[in-house]
Amino acid sequence: MRPLIVLLFLCPAPLQAAGCASLVTSVCETSIETPTATRKVIKVKPTVTPFVVGDRFPVESHSLLMDPTRYRLAPSDGTWRYYAVQGVVYRVENASARVLEVIRDSRTSHLR
Repeated sequence: MRPLIVLLFLCPAPLQAAGCASLVTSVCETSIETPTATRKVIKVKPTVTPFVVGDRFPVESHSLLMDPTRYRLAPSDGTWRYYAVQGVVYRVENASARVLEVIRDSRTSHLR
């Protein structure tokens, strides 16, 4: 057994691939082709909100948001208020009850 070990040390080392630190050439082989990166896109159809900008909002039958800063919304200046309906927040003018802005955000999607 000892002569075999000595023989292995006396044999020349196999040729290494350029830039590869492994003695096994199959480990050092690299593919000529590089895999192309494909982009994955999730398409979500937007749902239609019950009210759009300019519609009259029925303030008497929907929930008023009492603390808009909790949902990182701008505080009301007194001329408009926030209302939540089915996960959508509406900024509604006090005098005319018209929708000024529709806010769809992950921060407010749980509101009903």
